[in-house]
Amino acid sequence: MNLPFILDIGIGLFSIYLTLSLFASELQELMTTVLQWRAQHLKQSIETLLAGESKPIPNQTAAEIQIVRSQIVHSKELANQLYKHPLIRSLDHESKGLIGRIAEQVSQWTNTAKIFSGKASGPSYLPSDVFSVALLETLKTGEVAQTLSEQKLKKFVDGTLINSVVEIINFLRHGAANESLLDRELQMFQAEVHGLMQAFSNRQTPLTDSFNQIASAVKRFLLASEAVLPDHDSQSHVFLKQLAAIEQEIPSLLKQVDPSIVEVMSELNNMAWVVESFQTAKGDYQTIVEQLPDKTLQKRFQAGYDLIHVVNQTVKDSSQGQDSFQTTLTHLVPNLRDSLTMLAKQAQQKIETPDQGANQLQKEVALWFDRSMDRSAGVYKRNAKGVAIIIGLLIAVITNTDTLHIINQLAQDSTLRDAYSQVASELVSRNPSAIVCLQAEQGEAAQVDCLNNEMMALHNTINSITNVPIGWNASNWRQQWQSQPEGAWLGSLKILGGWLVSAIAISMGAPFWFNLLNKVINVRNSGKPPASTSQTQSSSS
Repeated sequence: MNLPFILDIGIGLFSIYLTLSLFASELQELMTTVLQWRAQHLKQSIETLLAGESKPIPNQTAAEIQIVRSQIVHSKELANQLYKHPLIRSLDHESKGLIGRIAEQVSQWTNTAKIFSGKASGPSYLPSDVFSVALLETLKTGEVAQTLSEQKLKKFVDGTLINSVVEIINFLRHGAANESLLDRELQMFQAEVHGLMQAFSNRQTPLTDSFNQIASAVKRFLLASEAVLPDHDSQSHVFLKQLAAIEQEIPSLLKQVDPSIVEVMSELNNMAWVVESFQTAKGDYQTIVEQLPDKTLQKRFQAGYDLIHVVNQTVKDSSQGQDSFQTTLTHLVPNLRDSLTMLAKQAQQKIETPDQGANQLQKEVALWFDRSMDRSAGVYKRNAKGVAIIIGLLIAVITNTDTLHIINQLAQDSTLRDAYSQVASELVSRNPSAIVCLQAEQGEAAQVDCLNNEMMALHNTINSITNVPIGWNASNWRQQWQSQPEGAWLGSLKILGGWLVSAIAISMGAPFWFNLLNKVINVRNSGKPPASTSQTQSSSS
């Protein structure tokens, strides 16, 4: 037994594996598409991400287990809300025609529709930036930030700016013994500032522009006052100087009014705590407040309760979505709150100005999603490998592909070895582009596409070989059984072992066997290893 003899047996065996692996890959891809395995795994992975790996653990009480299960249910509901977002809905391209009807029927049989909230399918892939935008918009972080800004701006305008201006005007009026001094100018200033505040509330101008416009309004009020007041009056001079100081100070107060992303997330968590308190505690609002242990928590509860109603009204007025903001808060489980808080803190550390916070938080959420999906992809690959082995075993049994019998027949039949060697050599030499494609592409699905064009040709060529050592035909079965040792049990176990080896080999995929076949043929023909990608490309050009 020499090396060429062993290589010829390997070439024949690998050719059979290649043919069956191509068929198995196509069958698994069809099952994956019809049964929505990728889409289901993606949805379940998102639910796990939102739940924060929540699951009951040993030694928990019945009440604790119920809480964990409730959190899992809420995470699934939040995932369902995410899948209603327009950006995610646009990624779900349901099949049409016969394939679409088959997929819809299969989804009813397999309860897939329950996973996708009544739909027959869902997206198989979700870009991280789409998930990030969908999650933050579903949680209404923009509306919460806007509401906080409105409250702070109102407090600044009415409580700080106008009060300060009125105070120095009253001092000036007292000194001048004129209670109506600058009355018209003050009314115009107040009306203008409140108009700017209303424009911000209506989202007609961003916060930075609103502050700049308020500073300009103070400047105009300063010029109008300067035109009315006497030129050489000391009290008027002091008043104008104080007014100018207020104008100069306004831009620096922007940071105090613009809420940080950490503050937004903190308020979101606080509102979720308020909603959770209503669900777990018995009683109305007043009863819950009285049960809180200190005034700090009572004030926190009051602030969250009021903010919920303001944001909820904002969401209703803008007609965004079918689910209320309060319902969304119900699904914001503690693990997700903690994760978003940490992401907000990371985003806060990377920004220079407050207005960059929202964009940076989106990037952090997208990165968080990518990392989770990387782990999820590993789980999916392991599951897919298990399915591939099962499919390989079914194909091995249906086609009676017994590796041990194939090796035995190839070793005994030189004509069979020569036929497979010729077929394999022609296949490899005829497809240099397939070799380059396999070396360039990443991922088994893309590599299988490199071989699809040759699948039918390879199948027809191998079928032309007589006395193929697979199948349930009488001739092959007789040879297979005659080669077994005495005893039905031992012979059956040997055949079963041959099927198992074939199943594992088929599950390794067509790209693996094509690459290995290419290398073995190169070694057999020239004794040299196969050329690199660059060499193959240069020789073909």
